[in-house]
Amino acid sequence: MKHILFLLFLLSTVFGFKAKAQSDSLNWLEEVVLSDVKLKQNSEGQMVIPLTDSLIQRSEPLLASLLKYNSPFFFRENGYGMVASASVRGTGAAQTAVIWNGININSQFTGQTDFNAVNTRVFDEISLRPGGGSVIYGSGAIGGTIHLSNEFKFDDISSNRINLGYGSFDTYQANYTGRISNKSTSLNIGVAGISSDNDYQYPGTEAYNENGDFNNISVNASIAHWIGASDILKFHSNYYEGARGFSGTLNLDSNSSYEDRNSRNLLEWKNFSGKYTHSVKLAWIQEGFKYFENRDSDNFSSGEAETAILKYDLGYEISESGILNFTVDYTDVSGEGSGIDRAVRKIGGASAIWEQDVDQLKYELSLRQEITENYNSPLLYAAGVTYKFSDQYLIRFSSSRNFRMPTFNDLFWQNGGNDELEPETSLQGEIGAEVKFKNLNFQLTTYYIDINELIRWIPDDNGQWRPVNTAEVYNYGIETFAEWSSELFNNRIALRGNYAFTRSIDRRRGKQLIYTPLHKATFSTAYAVGDLSILFQSLYNGKIFTSTDNLYEVDGYLLATVGLDYTLKTRPKMSLGLQIENVFNKKYESLPSRIMPGRSVRTTLTLNF
Repeated sequence: MKHILFLLFLLSTVFGFKAKAQSDSLNWLEEVVLSDVKLKQNSEGQMVIPLTDSLIQRSEPLLASLLKYNSPFFFRENGYGMVASASVRGTGAAQTAVIWNGININSQFTGQTDFNAVNTRVFDEISLRPGGGSVIYGSGAIGGTIHLSNEFKFDDISSNRINLGYGSFDTYQANYTGRISNKSTSLNIGVAGISSDNDYQYPGTEAYNENGDFNNISVNASIAHWIGASDILKFHSNYYEGARGFSGTLNLDSNSSYEDRNSRNLLEWKNFSGKYTHSVKLAWIQEGFKYFENRDSDNFSSGEAETAILKYDLGYEISESGILNFTVDYTDVSGEGSGIDRAVRKIGGASAIWEQDVDQLKYELSLRQEITENYNSPLLYAAGVTYKFSDQYLIRFSSSRNFRMPTFNDLFWQNGGNDELEPETSLQGEIGAEVKFKNLNFQLTTYYIDINELIRWIPDDNGQWRPVNTAEVYNYGIETFAEWSSELFNNRIALRGNYAFTRSIDRRRGKQLIYTPLHKATFSTAYAVGDLSILFQSLYNGKIFTSTDNLYEVDGYLLATVGLDYTLKTRPKMSLGLQIENVFNKKYESLPSRIMPGRSVRTTLTLNF
């Protein structure tokens, strides 16, 4: 019944989706095509990897599944659909910032995002930006940032897409996306849901994944409207609600469950007045959770947090090649929970960014300072340079100081919080090169990160676990990214791959940090033969150490996925899809005793009109 009601809701949304077109002509700017403008304009010296809508639609709807096959990032997963965290350039889960339409949405309690609690189908574009970004995106942007964006287009075109799917382990999924626009208004709507019994058998054993069921729903709406020729209003709203059991390990059963919900709203006014650009943003974010140690009981622990953000940005075009931006912002955060009394954090910040384009050279310089009573905030800086030798070759350089502020759990947890914590800080630099030749694009980056005041929870003299600034870590490595497209037997073929070599060293021990593989590589190819599309994806994760002395480890693994899509000559346009995950039924785990699914099948039906 739940699935039927959800499908009816999708269909009612589709047939109720109407708008009145206007014929007013208006010159609109390229800026509004991408909501996260800072990503587009302020990434000099750094690599940005966009994942297009077509790639998002062909992949699993959970963000962890999409990124582990299409990025150099490593993901630690407690099982399919369970808690998943990212490690970018060898950094920890809380050192990667997830950015929603320009706003940092990492949890106020844990400082991180669960990548299996993000449904990709409600976003138009997902972009990856390895490297420091705290000047623009705030706390946690040490290893890199992952951007979830919604586009606006003013082209008098409407489109609708419905996707229905069913797969192994009684997994249902459905999503609807709709877009309608005229010359002055653009509206996007996305609704997506997934539900699974998730009771797969552990490959090579007689055991099953028990208590691993999950379901979630995401709703996203974005609208933009031009007010005259120089003012635009934008509004984004996103809601997520999920529930899941927490499956045990191979040797330990579990009967716990977790419910969470997140609400995010962002209003922006932007004005273009000659050489000046004014922007005012208002954001309101709510997060809440309930954890049941015994899902059959009414007893639970919980937490609620609310975040309000006010940001003003002034841009001034000093010359045809140079722009100066000043930003002031204020953030008010309050939260409480079973282990946290009413906690409040008020943060004021100011930043300045100078960017200039001089012939083949582009560079930017930026500074940021935050002020708060909860911790001593460091002065942050970033510098980036891109030099373009020709249309085929360029080099990049960037350097930055970044930070991660202590979370609510770190500071205020009743049974161990530490209000004397200092923020984690890092100094880092990277050098990269990009080569474009005909249909080939190749990028190579090498980097170094020095992290101080690393926050870790360790037992004190009384055996109580408390967070303290304990460790110093340095990371270095190489990342490569390549894509190539052409025609084979008069049919389109595309290849894409990346590789990461990562060293993350504890200075005191001289050992590789746990849960950080030395090697990760991905490869995918798509080939279209008439109305049939064939997709092949592979993933290699090297071994990871599970003890600080590097004596214990989890083996590396190689996975492969095959997908087929066939487009029918119907109206509306219809396509059928079949995807086989883990084709060779490989037994693997990214965390000890957390066995991932073996071979599984997913089928989809997609309607476009």
